[in-house]
Amino acid sequence: MEVTVLNLALLICFLLLGLQDVSDAALVDTVCTSGGGECVAVHADAVCDPVNLKCECKTDYIVDPGNADACVQDLDPSLDLPGLEVITTIACTTDGDCTTTDANSICDTTAGKCACKSSYIEQNAGCVTIIDEFTCDSSDATSCSSLDAKSECDATTNKCQCSSGNTAENGVCVAIISGFTCDSSDATSCSSLDAKSECDATTTKCKCSAGNTAENDVCVAIINGFTCDSSDPTSCSNLDAKSECDATTTKCKCSSGNGAVNGVCQTIINGFTCDSSDATSCSSLDAKSECDATTTKCKCSAGNTAENGVCVAILGGYTCDSHHKSCTALDAKSECDTTTSNCKCSSGYTAVNGVCGTEKSSAESVRISWIFVTAVMFVVCCMV
Repeated sequence: MEVTVLNLALLICFLLLGLQDVSDAALVDTVCTSGGGECVAVHADAVCDPVNLKCECKTDYIVDPGNADACVQDLDPSLDLPGLEVITTIACTTDGDCTTTDANSICDTTAGKCACKSSYIEQNAGCVTIIDEFTCDSSDATSCSSLDAKSECDATTNKCQCSSGNTAENGVCVAIISGFTCDSSDATSCSSLDAKSECDATTTKCKCSAGNTAENDVCVAIINGFTCDSSDPTSCSNLDAKSECDATTTKCKCSSGNGAVNGVCQTIINGFTCDSSDATSCSSLDAKSECDATTTKCKCSAGNTAENGVCVAILGGYTCDSHHKSCTALDAKSECDTTTSNCKCSSGYTAVNGVCGTEKSSAESVRISWIFVTAVMFVVCCMV
C-alpha cells in the first residue's frame, strides 16, 4: 500500500510539472496555420496572425498580464497602445540581454531597458514591424500615422501600410519622389512604384519623368493633369515654359501656338514633328497649317503665315506696317493697308484662295468687249 501511495504521489507531481511546462509556453509563441485552430485551443479569444503565423489576441483584446496564455478585453486601448508591454520592462546592459527574448529588440542603454529596434513597435509582448505587421484600428485615423507619419491603416487587413505617394524602405515609409533610393540600372526601379517616375542617375532618387510633376506626392501629367492657380501666371509656365493655366478647368494647357508632344509643349509651326501621311497631323493643332513632307515639321498652308506662333491669313489677318512687317515679302502682289494694318492685294490684283492674283488687263477687256459686240451684231443681222 505504501508503494502504491508513493507511486500515485510521484504521478501527480509529474502531471503538475507537465502542466507548468505548458503554461510557460506563451500564447504569442504558438505557431499556427491560417485557420487559427491552434490559437483557439490555447484561448477562445486568440486568432492566427496571417503574416507571422503566430497566435495573437483578437482585435480589442490583449494578453492577460497575469497569464501569458490568456486574452482579456482591452478596456481602454488608449492607455496601452500599441499593446501589452513586456519587452520594455526587461532590464539590460547589452543587446544580447534583449535579443534572447525578441530578436527584433535592442538595449536602450540610457534607460537600461530593452526596446524594439527602429521601424518596430511592441505589440502583444513582442516586437513587430510597424508596416505590414502591426495590427491597427481602421476607425482611428492616427492608429498608424502616430507611429509612422507616412502610413495609414488598411481597413481590409487591419495592418499599417504606406500611404499614397510613399513606399517602405528599410521598414520606414518614405516619399517615392525624392525620397526612395532607386537603382538607375533598373528601368522599373521607380516606375513600378509610380508609373510616371524614373530614377535620377545622379541622385539615385526617384523623380517625375519628362512631362510630369509631383502633386500630393504623386506624379501627374503637367498638361491636363496638374491643378494650377489661374491667378498665378507662372503656375504652369514654371513647369513647362510653353504652357499656361486654363482658368476654366484649372489645369495646365499648352499656350497659343504650341501643342503637346509626349506630354511636353512644343512650338507647332517648325517645331512639331508631324506625319505627312496624316492630313490632320498639323491641322488638328492649327487649322491653317499642314505637314511639310520634306522636313516632317508643321508649316503654315498656302495663303497663311505665322504670327506669334500661330498661322494667320496673310490677307486680312497678318498685322503689318509700312516699314518692318512687310506684306510683299509674304505675297509679292500685296501691300499694307494703313487703315486696318492688315495686308491687302495691291491695286490691279484680287485675292484668289487667299493669294493675290492678276486682274485682266485693259487691252484684254477691250478685246473681249469687241468680240461680244460683234457676236451680238451677227445675231441681229441673222434675225433680219
